[in-house]
Amino acid sequence: MSQPAALYPTDVALPLLSSRAQNVKNKADELRTLLRRRNIEVTEEPLDVFMTKNAWLKPKWLDKLQLVNNNIKTFSKAIGTICQAHGIASIVWGVLRFILDAFGRYFDLLDKIVDIYDEMARSFQMLKDYAELYAEHTTVLDALLDIYCSYIEFSIHAVEIFARHPLKVIFKMIVRFSPIELTLKDGARKICSATQSFNDRRNLIRDKISADTLKKVGTIVELTSVQGSPSQESPRLKGIFSVPRAQNTKFCGRKEVLEQLGRDLLPAQDTSQKSCTLHGAPGMGKTQIALEFAYRCSYKFPELNIFWIPAEDETVLSQAFGNIARLVGSQQAETDVPDQARLLETATAWLRENTSWLMIFDNVNSPEIFAKYQPRCTHGSILLTSQYQGMVHPTTTEILVRSLTSQEGSELLLKHITAGRRERLHMGDPSSLAQLFEEIAEEVNGSPLLLVGLAGSIVSSAVSAEGALKMLRQSGSLGKSDPFTNGHSACAYDRPFDSAWDMALKAIPEKGLAILRIMSMLAADNIPVDMLNRDLEGKLSFLGYDDPDRFRSRIQAHIVERYLVEVEDWDPKSPWSFYIIHRQLQAKILRDLHFVPEQYQLTFDRAVALIAREFPPFPRFMTPNFSQWPSYEKLVAHVLKVHSVYRANERCQGQDETPTVIPLISSMAFAELLISAGYYFYEVGLEDSCVAVLKTAEKIFHEFRITSTAEATTQIERGPSVYANSLKLETNAITVFWGIIEQAQGLTGARKAMAKAKQVVALREKHAILTGLSPEDRFESQVLLSNAYNDIGSQMLHMHQYAGAMDYLDKSLNLKRELEAQGHDIPPFEFAESTNNLAFAALGQNLIEAALLHSQRAVEFIDKDDSHDSDATRFYFCYGVALFLSGQPEEALKVMIDVYRKRKDTFGGSGRQTRDTSYAISFIYFSQGRFKEARNTIRGCFNKQAKGIWPAECLTRAKYLQSQILMALGDIDGGKRKYDEAVQELDGYLSEIFPKAHAQKAEGSTSACSGYAELMAADEALRFDYVVPYFAGRFFSTVIGVGIRSGVGCFPPLEDLE
Repeated sequence: MSQPAALYPTDVALPLLSSRAQNVKNKADELRTLLRRRNIEVTEEPLDVFMTKNAWLKPKWLDKLQLVNNNIKTFSKAIGTICQAHGIASIVWGVLRFILDAFGRYFDLLDKIVDIYDEMARSFQMLKDYAELYAEHTTVLDALLDIYCSYIEFSIHAVEIFARHPLKVIFKMIVRFSPIELTLKDGARKICSATQSFNDRRNLIRDKISADTLKKVGTIVELTSVQGSPSQESPRLKGIFSVPRAQNTKFCGRKEVLEQLGRDLLPAQDTSQKSCTLHGAPGMGKTQIALEFAYRCSYKFPELNIFWIPAEDETVLSQAFGNIARLVGSQQAETDVPDQARLLETATAWLRENTSWLMIFDNVNSPEIFAKYQPRCTHGSILLTSQYQGMVHPTTTEILVRSLTSQEGSELLLKHITAGRRERLHMGDPSSLAQLFEEIAEEVNGSPLLLVGLAGSIVSSAVSAEGALKMLRQSGSLGKSDPFTNGHSACAYDRPFDSAWDMALKAIPEKGLAILRIMSMLAADNIPVDMLNRDLEGKLSFLGYDDPDRFRSRIQAHIVERYLVEVEDWDPKSPWSFYIIHRQLQAKILRDLHFVPEQYQLTFDRAVALIAREFPPFPRFMTPNFSQWPSYEKLVAHVLKVHSVYRANERCQGQDETPTVIPLISSMAFAELLISAGYYFYEVGLEDSCVAVLKTAEKIFHEFRITSTAEATTQIERGPSVYANSLKLETNAITVFWGIIEQAQGLTGARKAMAKAKQVVALREKHAILTGLSPEDRFESQVLLSNAYNDIGSQMLHMHQYAGAMDYLDKSLNLKRELEAQGHDIPPFEFAESTNNLAFAALGQNLIEAALLHSQRAVEFIDKDDSHDSDATRFYFCYGVALFLSGQPEEALKVMIDVYRKRKDTFGGSGRQTRDTSYAISFIYFSQGRFKEARNTIRGCFNKQAKGIWPAECLTRAKYLQSQILMALGDIDGGKRKYDEAVQELDGYLSEIFPKAHAQKAEGSTSACSGYAELMAADEALRFDYVVPYFAGRFFSTVIGVGIRSGVGCFPPLEDLE
């Protein structure tokens, strides 16, 4: 195919019923039309000719251009196997050549352009082996087509931009925060995100396949017992083996510990659950023992399902359970972007139903978090590793992992140093070398971690055993200032660790040390190698190149051969590899950095920039962002770690014991990273992590805002000012903060949430009137303001302030209509949300006909929105409530049952939305006298291992309904017990909501609060509806016959202040 012909790929062979493939064809046709309209013709001059002509100028982008072309060719081969658009490589090259020809004299400009293309095309290389998978798994094909479509959209933007007058383009590209550069980078990020989605699908399929077909790499032992003798061939695994680390071939010793684990934990399918905690000081080898035990169990018991669970915090724990769900779940886990609660439910249900499994929770820090995830069943085996002695209480047995004896330490060193090396390192007899190694083991307190590090240092630096021992003794002397640590070891316990690490670190080149410093500020596990192997501008240009081979030979080899880090790339089919660094080494490096302020700050900035480069940005209009969850999951643990480093530094300020620790200077980039992570935590329901990062982000944005001036708002060509941007982002952080309160609490948190909602409106209004905003920023500001009006309206719905809510919701809709009339594209979701809330406001005032009209209109809006990120069930749920309250219970039941099915598929049975629907269906059954069906359905509200957020008030209301159902069925005693529980809990909520009035009632005084008095005079059932969030549905008024007169609400408004 000629190159000009390739620019017009209309011969796309579409798979049957493939909407994505049709979308690709439509986009390709759009690009073809644009190229013809612009009269753009592309020469057929090959790349090597073009590069030869420009080589004498030695532009920086020339080498990158070759890599771009190679990656594009790889992608071309991949995409060509599923549709006949073989011109993809020519399209990429054609559009790029058009830009190069038009701007060939402006090398600085071209360097930026080629950087963007390099970032985009770099991700293409991972697609080379997808063909073997897509035929059986259409999600891989769809993901690949998404990449193709994203690229064509990128090319359309590029042609539209660079077909303009050259001087205008050059001016807009060279200014700081160039809108053109940002547009192109945003397009490149979309391509990388689509590629990441493809990779996630592919890795998931491989994990599922490997559960049946995985073989061990190399010579693997088959054991006659847990510690038996090896055979030459590995057995084929029949159970799932989900352990992300390769077996340590140099593991030795710990025979007694392994035998004890075998007695305590096997067989896993016993009639009672077995559990054991491996605990001990850092560096004692707890994780390595657990790893060895996992592999030995897999050889001895091939039917055993083995799962490795990183457990440092709830975020990684939740993700690990999500991975289990993907491994054991149905095909649906592959096809949808799942809710975290549903994945957790799938995993825990499988563990309850299957008896033969071993779970290894590595590095558990919190008994409370572990208790939330411990499977509630009478089978299976659980192994914990922890530095925290308190973790022995949740398990049936414990093993204290002690330091190695001097003889065991000597054996470990001998294991890591080959015979030939030993001869060069020590000229004496072997027995005297073993004696020297025993003395070294004693010097480092028998720590396996340090001994392994020392072995790498001794081998790589060719220091003699005698020399190593002498250096350890000298640097370990009390009061002796060490050149690397500056004599600032935190305590005597740290000194042997610091001395041993220093021996290895001193031999590392500066670029390797820079990498290790960054790793000290990232999560210790699963640090993507590719994330660190970058050649970027500014703070990230410290490597100077991005060639993977040079990176491995000049940096990675130095830190791996000294056992400072491990590289996990043992699955040869996976394009990803990860670093693992021990937390003890991280702590040592961070201690050292405290006393080198410039290096500390630089490392922090580099860590933030590296994560931010890969982390999904905060959604512009704060719309649902479910499709980005896989990308969040890969890096969110690193965001939490760098945040913990920042917070630890903050806590050090003002403490007498750390007078020399210099405060870290925060940046907008850091705060933006935190708010993006906070939004993800909000969407998956991880409340504690969400609140922690948002508090820091809000504080940083606020400090930037109050230290800048509102006058210098913006220059259109340079983007928004610091003041305008920090004002917008500070408000975003407060908005998400409001959202997590609204989601997690009922009326008990309403006043706190209202304060946040009012703050958001005030700041949004302030931003909307700033002078000098660009048209694009002005539009964004207006949309966010309309959303703020919607949010405060919904908060008023929580507090039964229905008339005020309707005013704000109308205000929100009117502003959106104005923007739409001005020619702006407003997603239907935006109109659906406020219209749906108007329906709830009408229901609260018993304006049933109006509520039905609003809810029907909201459903029509959302049906127009083809965004897969929009949760349409909230609108149908409101419609079902309106149908029920209008006297159409059968129609309401049909709608609610359909909503329940969809919510259970998306959010799991324990998800907040699903449990709200279980309650609604049960209530409708109850109101119709169908008590047995009501009893069966209400059980869905009670899930002991539910991980999703559901307000406590909702659970109490469900208990009250359950009590009424049980008594209706004749179970008076059971119903009375549930009733007493519910009433007692309700009393507690009312004391929080009305503390003064409730105290007056308890004292026998007359309450001065009219709302409280009105509520207490109303029917008891009404009070349970009063305290729940509006989006959970409020139903009791129709059953007890209160407030049925149109326009008269049955709930007194809750004032902002009592």
